[in-house]
Amino acid sequence: MRIDQADPTRRPTSTLPASVPVAVVGAGQSGLAVAYHLRQAGIRCVLLDAGSEVGETWERRWDTLRLFTSAQFSGLPGLPFPGDAAHYPGKDEVVAYLREYAERFDLPVLTDHRVLSLRRDGDGYLLTTAHGECRAGQVVVATGAFGTARVPDFAAGLSPDVPTLHTSEYRGASQVPPGTVVVVGDGNSGRQIAAELSETHTVVLSCSEAVSPPLPQTVVGRDMFWWMSVLGVMSLPVSMQAPDPIVGDRVPGLVAEGRMRTVGRITSAEGAELLVADGERVKPSAVIWATGYLTDWSWLDPEMLDEEGQPRHTEGTGVLPGSHYLGLYRMRTRGSALIGFVGADAERAAAAITAADRPSTISSPVAEGEPA
Repeated sequence: MRIDQADPTRRPTSTLPASVPVAVVGAGQSGLAVAYHLRQAGIRCVLLDAGSEVGETWERRWDTLRLFTSAQFSGLPGLPFPGDAAHYPGKDEVVAYLREYAERFDLPVLTDHRVLSLRRDGDGYLLTTAHGECRAGQVVVATGAFGTARVPDFAAGLSPDVPTLHTSEYRGASQVPPGTVVVVGDGNSGRQIAAELSETHTVVLSCSEAVSPPLPQTVVGRDMFWWMSVLGVMSLPVSMQAPDPIVGDRVPGLVAEGRMRTVGRITSAEGAELLVADGERVKPSAVIWATGYLTDWSWLDPEMLDEEGQPRHTEGTGVLPGSHYLGLYRMRTRGSALIGFVGADAERAAAAITAADRPSTISSPVAEGEPA
């Protein structure tokens, strides 16, 4: 099958098993990668995903989104990303790839199975979904880095007459009314969207005080991630405080051409105006909140959380026996939440699961209706 566009056919699901050796919460790139390694090790698992199809989270991103990793560095274990290695895949290509990956390796994904709660249950875990309960000896929480849209508190001061969108809602320039659009947030997503809107709108990009290091997409004809991989940068621990690098940034050139301007950090909103830290007032026709995401962990067992409500783990190994995490932002390295680099963490988690529960394999008898 050629993977060049999203396959509209829906992957069939099976019945939620009453019990399974390993339950993986989330069937995004992290969940699929660990399921692949568990499959290779002979460990039976099930993937429980809230979406109606594999890749749904990617499908909801804006239309022109492109990875800042080339195809060479965008594949999961066992299946290279198709096409020219130097090509930068679009979101629809990613969706199609993830669906093909699940099909190719016959990974037992149950879609429309949002996990409502995960609780310790004796020596294992009890997962509650809208379709019933499932007990698992071990669990992998692989719900990813994108949770609930984060909008700053001061946004409440902005007049309801000013249209606003979070990046999670943005699909394209046609959604944004004519005039001056302010993009609040200058990470990779904010800068990509600002650059796109500069083709059709007057754009003001609000930049944070932290200086994000710029990285070209290629250096001496090689993808930047090739250099970072060869030099070992992608496998090094990384500080949570260090700002993310901006890859292939077009903003400086657009500013120099007069097609966009930048302002400092937005500190508040008053009616139809946004106030900048230096005192400037900007009156937008629309606002794009490129202000990131928050993750709600209230569905996890309180024993799994610290005093700030965050998962208690060390480099992905949970504080409770048999609990594991994948795909968290900078969980172990800079690549922990990137599609082409989650495989290393997934392999590590699968090895720990295998060592702890080797007897539970896919060669064991499988009850009718259980995913193999």
